[in-house]
Amino acid sequence: MIFFSRKIRTYFFIAAIIGGIFIFVNPVFSDSLGQQVKFFVDPNYEISKRSQVTATLREVGDFVYFYVEDNYWGKILPEKRKEVENALKNLANEFDKNIYPKEREIFGSEWTPGIDNDKRITVLVLELKEEAGGYWNGNDEYSKNLIPTSNQREMVYLNAKYITSPIIKAYLAHEFQHVITFYQKTKLWNTEEEVWLNEARSEYAPTLCGYDDVYQGSNLSRRVEAFWDYPSDSLTEWKNKSADYGVVNLFIHYLVDQYGEKILTRMMQTNKVGIESINYALKSLGYSEDFKDVFANWAIANYLNDCSVNKKYCYLNPNLTYQVVHISPSASYSGFPYLIVNRTSSVKDWSSYWYKFDQSSPSQNEKDTLQLKFKEIGPNADFVVPYILIYKNKKPEVKFMNLIDDTSTIYISRFGEEINSVVIVPINTYKKSGFTENEPYTTFSFTALSVKGNLPEIEKISPSVGLETGGFPVDIYGKNLDSVKSVFFGDIEINEFDIVEGEKITFTAPSHSQGKIKVKLVTGEGEEIYQDNAFLYIPKFSDGTTIRAKNDYKVYVIKGKYKRWIESDKIFNSYLHLKWNDVVEVEPEVLDAYQASWLIRADNDYKVYEVTPDGIKRWLNMTPLEFEKSGRKWEMVYIVNNFERDFYNTGKEITII
Repeated sequence: MIFFSRKIRTYFFIAAIIGGIFIFVNPVFSDSLGQQVKFFVDPNYEISKRSQVTATLREVGDFVYFYVEDNYWGKILPEKRKEVENALKNLANEFDKNIYPKEREIFGSEWTPGIDNDKRITVLVLELKEEAGGYWNGNDEYSKNLIPTSNQREMVYLNAKYITSPIIKAYLAHEFQHVITFYQKTKLWNTEEEVWLNEARSEYAPTLCGYDDVYQGSNLSRRVEAFWDYPSDSLTEWKNKSADYGVVNLFIHYLVDQYGEKILTRMMQTNKVGIESINYALKSLGYSEDFKDVFANWAIANYLNDCSVNKKYCYLNPNLTYQVVHISPSASYSGFPYLIVNRTSSVKDWSSYWYKFDQSSPSQNEKDTLQLKFKEIGPNADFVVPYILIYKNKKPEVKFMNLIDDTSTIYISRFGEEINSVVIVPINTYKKSGFTENEPYTTFSFTALSVKGNLPEIEKISPSVGLETGGFPVDIYGKNLDSVKSVFFGDIEINEFDIVEGEKITFTAPSHSQGKIKVKLVTGEGEEIYQDNAFLYIPKFSDGTTIRAKNDYKVYVIKGKYKRWIESDKIFNSYLHLKWNDVVEVEPEVLDAYQASWLIRADNDYKVYEVTPDGIKRWLNMTPLEFEKSGRKWEMVYIVNNFERDFYNTGKEITII
């Protein structure tokens, strides 16, 4: 199961005479039964730490050779040899009829005829350390001129200890995926797959081939046990330990459960690797989630594993039910309603820890609300923090902390009366590629305490970004807002605001200097509820400025608080004062702060048109009064040149009847 990451260019020569020109070609090779070959082996895996062994070809399939190491063959009794011969015959048939076609259908082809000009791959059966089912060595894919210890074959190595065991089929399926990945990523794209994802696909190969259908004694069952031993192992850090195989196995099974085996195919059909290849596959299949979403949902599923809550929060594989996969919290805190917890801890990227808060015993107390505050610490912190509410009389509920900059505070009311417990799952998502066997830790802290009930809760602020000039509506959504007597937006107290059914506060944003501000609510009793960095004031661009969001091609022109998409480069170029180099690139939230406008009229033309995203203009055939009653604003109308007006196709006019 070893993977050597080496970027080495290989040069091939062809031998033939065509039109008087010499072209060098390697001959096509074919091994024969009884053939004896010396192979280089990895002393880190070989049981006697040898670096070279001699083996004899004992079985030939349509697409595979089975060589057996001679010392091992000489040690076993005649009746055992017969058993091994039968096992090799069955394994060759299994490879030809099952492993080879199924894996190639999903993962793609191996390099064929490959470095050895032979369509068959070579399997060397030898005695390895007990914990190793097998391995693959990428050096074998290169010429001896480049790597003297190369065997110059598409080949894998299997542990003779398991050759007569049913598990050997899973080991062969696992290693063959590595052979495919070498061709699909290294040869075709000149890139190297991230080790963790390469191993994850190999861990799914036995399931793909049907070898995990019977759970007891399967590769899947062994990996679940490894996962149970250390469920918080980092997915992307690779030390080649059993815990690593456990976590990548469970993750890839969840990924395929949710998105189908086609996601494996798509991630292979790109020069992207690791997380980026999964994001590519998700997007190409039409999903809106990215890797961060998938990982967070997987972490939740490992605790809940309940499809009745949400299909995202469970495994669909019938062998991975709640009874099989249900992770206990990493730490539990009780003592409610007299709870005070203050903890600082650290995690590696893409690992899951579960922290649980529950009541010690029912108690009548005015402190019936759980206050949780989370803070990420350090420059490499980029946390997503889902939390799970476990109710007494209804299904669990999943929410996410809204981290503004580095902090989030939530209030959970009726804790102990309606809610039994709360589980938070801090996940650091900072690093996206280039993972090694020793990744750094990132620090976070959280506090949990019991506070007086019926305090206001801030759940969402909409919008979360606005122009420094103010004057736009703001809504604060939450619970128990009836008790709010004062609202502070930054350091400015809002004099006029409305509370709607205790769940929403509405007001007009004041003008404010640029930057992130705190939003604070104060009750009649002086209790303060706040969110740091909850709103961002951004600069107001001058009229005529052209902007676009990072990683987006759409260019907009600004007028007041409005933005208008310039739908074609031909339109853009028709305005001689507009220059592509002058387009300002902004963060997406800055662009979102401007309201979209789709109204135009040409200079010296009284007709106002509404333009659709697909380039159709429709005349607003209505009176000025009708125009205003329709909800449209005159300041939304952009003056355009005749070229742009005539560029759009004309659609049916809009009237008010």
